[in-house]
Amino acid sequence: MATTYTETPDNLHEIEASVITEINEIKRMFYQADRVFFYDACSFQRHSNLKDTERNILIQYFEKQGVTIFLTRCILMELSGNQHSLERRVTDYIKSLNDANIRVILFNEEYAYNILSDCFSSIERINEYLMWAVRMVCSPVSTIADTLKADSRLNSEVREGKKLKASNLYQRFFSAVRGNKEHEDDLGEEMIAICVHLLSNLPGVADGKLCVLTDDKGAASKIDSVMKKASRGNQGTKIIIFSTPKLVQHMFWGHVEMSENEMINIISQGVSGNIGIMGLTDFDLEVNPKISLSVRDLAQKIMEPNGIKIVF
Repeated sequence: MATTYTETPDNLHEIEASVITEINEIKRMFYQADRVFFYDACSFQRHSNLKDTERNILIQYFEKQGVTIFLTRCILMELSGNQHSLERRVTDYIKSLNDANIRVILFNEEYAYNILSDCFSSIERINEYLMWAVRMVCSPVSTIADTLKADSRLNSEVREGKKLKASNLYQRFFSAVRGNKEHEDDLGEEMIAICVHLLSNLPGVADGKLCVLTDDKGAASKIDSVMKKASRGNQGTKIIIFSTPKLVQHMFWGHVEMSENEMINIISQGVSGNIGIMGLTDFDLEVNPKISLSVRDLAQKIMEPNGIKIVF
């Protein structure tokens, strides 16, 4: 049976007190945050499975770094899955983040329009950013491509750039695409890529404020490609793409207290056998995309001075 999705999980009420949904508050939190982390579903699921000790280490790092978590509506749909309900471990993780004063934003992708409209007075200019982002993200075989093929008006506005003066274009586009989400498509990361691209164009947003946390190499590659393919006039600030191993290394560099076993427990969540990473060792002149190590060996490399620099 094919997976069906819902934009509103049946048990959303369990986390309503722990997430921010009001757009004016979302805008305020976005500007106040030192770092904004867009969580991909794969990483959120892994981190929600951590035991209390390791979960608290991660949460303390977020708190220290001034992180605000953004969960896009599409990622919430993926986390709800075919059961249309968030698992207990997911709701518990969200509550734990909130209890530690880490703001969790439930971000409808079309809210990017509301944030951009605070800085750009021209609707046409704001819609142009969406046009370029969609062009960069959209692959020939994808839910976005299928949605636009089925709606000639939406395609002419969003991808062809005709009649860019509609103030509801963001809402119509994102709502239509979410409504066509299919099992195991790449829509979650594609929507994150679009949102990050859009927000990176805001004046005053510093390099590194916008981050994506994903353990899907394909998703990371797509998001990175979108940012690099954009024309010079449509390139925004630099974003950081974290995998869990890369995040753990940044935590270690930031003097977060954790033992070798705690580091191993965080990295190994959701991993069987060796772990593949992209990185640099003392023997490399360029990034090696196929480093394979046991989780323990990787943890020891992270803790070893000049042992490894993880790119992803």
